[in-house]
Amino acid sequence: QILDAATEVFAEKGFARATTKEIADRADVSEGTIYNYFESKLELLLGLSNRLVEMVPFDEFLDLAAFDSDDALRALLQFRYAFTCENEATIRVISSEIMINPAMATRYREQLVVPLMDLIRDSMQARIEAGQLRPVDASSLSLFLSVIFAGTFVHFVLGDLQNKATWDELSELIVGVFRDGVIASVEA
Repeated sequence: QILDAATEVFAEKGFARATTKEIADRADVSEGTIYNYFESKLELLLGLSNRLVEMVPFDEFLDLAAFDSDDALRALLQFRYAFTCENEATIRVISSEIMINPAMATRYREQLVVPLMDLIRDSMQARIEAGQLRPVDASSLSLFLSVIFAGTFVHFVLGDLQNKATWDELSELIVGVFRDGVIASVEA
């Protein structure tokens, strides 16, 4: 209840301008009640980050055995779209704060970015070893995919990818680039 109210108030006013009093009023609790659960307004924001991380089904996010097909990458991109749509307000609040708040940036990186990149890296390494992907550095490939996923969120926030058809079209392009590369081979 408190975190829901914090999401709404932070989204409307921004983290810096929001007050715990406004959050308490929105949650229909006393301001003191907030401090029973959270030491500070920053802890409330970190609580939003924790809740978001808990919502990511890491085991299901990337089916390691299936990531040798276009369908698996499509499914990953569709998960990204649905998750972003469902959690847009929370993601907007957190993403704006990770740009200016070092504690928030560290927490976000440690709890969400690093575990996902490690999962993707391990999956890519397994695919490389199985001969399903060409031999490249799995850590670099993980970073490449992370950059794509981060970029899709930025464009979602900017409004460029909120249309499902546009998202699907971009997803197909990403799948094609990942599968085939972008440089046309020149036959001798």
